[in-house]
Amino acid sequence: MGLATYKSCSLSEKRAVLRTFWSGSTDESNKVNGAAREYAPYALILVAVITFELVVIAALLIVRTNAWAGVATGADVISMWCLWWTAVCHRRMNARSPSPS
Repeated sequence: MGLATYKSCSLSEKRAVLRTFWSGSTDESNKVNGAAREYAPYALILVAVITFELVVIAALLIVRTNAWAGVATGADVISMWCLWWTAVCHRRMNARSPSPS
């Protein structure tokens, strides 16, 4: 699975793809909806990687009793919420039946 449909979108269509994915709405264009379905797993993986990195950083700062540990923990909480929201959006995209191009 690649991002072929997403890559073929114009800049305004790419904005519509992001709006469609993150808001959970359906766009009038089948191309935009298809690109949003392609984008979904990549978004989930990338947000999960960022969250994992922040967990590691926060853990190291807590172990070293660094003054920045509180900031890193706060960033972790926000990142985990973002990961949850991305998973919700990903499930929404998977629940939609693929529409013909």
